[in-house]
Amino acid sequence: MNIPATRKDLMVVNMGPHHPSMHERVEGVGIIGREEVINWGLSGPMLRASGIQWDLRKVDQYECYDEFDWEVQWQKEGDSLARYLVRIGEMIESIKIIQQALEGIPGGPYENLEIRYFDREGNPEWNDFEYRFISKKPSPTFELPKQELYVRVEAPKGELGIFLIGDRSGFPWRWKIRPPGFINLQILPQLVKRMKLADIMTILGSIDIIMGEVDR
Repeated sequence: MNIPATRKDLMVVNMGPHHPSMHERVEGVGIIGREEVINWGLSGPMLRASGIQWDLRKVDQYECYDEFDWEVQWQKEGDSLARYLVRIGEMIESIKIIQQALEGIPGGPYENLEIRYFDREGNPEWNDFEYRFISKKPSPTFELPKQELYVRVEAPKGELGIFLIGDRSGFPWRWKIRPPGFINLQILPQLVKRMKLADIMTILGSIDIIMGEVDR
């Protein structure tokens, strides 16, 4: 399928018949420029909707993403509509990745462990101490080397990073999680300046935060 030439065509492809009211509510609302999105440290669809083709699955080539045929979804306008189109495009690309992964699974016997669990649900063995308190068992311990480590992945909302500082003990001296939603939300006060009250929910929705990440 050829890539549609205009954003209106993209909306028709992704949503069906054109919705003028939605198009009017999101186009040109909450614009973030290319330099702004970099200076604010935004990531994920927020970054790619402002004309920057940056996806950690392509940049870092972790796991097996480089073995699949898929494209980074991006737009250049930087408004709420652009962020919406990027996310819709990423859903389509995710389906492509899943289909390729399914085709690559080798044949052979398999076992449905959930059915096995339900078959044994009435067995008193599954209700004894070991099974009911399996989560209470202590985790295996290992020594963290004395060094700093930062690992990042491309999460649905943007760059999710884990920062660790070890001191040769079983617990990190410092452990910091970088949630993309917390970083992306910081630009909201600037985006809602001189905007209509009804536009605030549109802009907030286009940022697509998770409350567990921003409630700090």
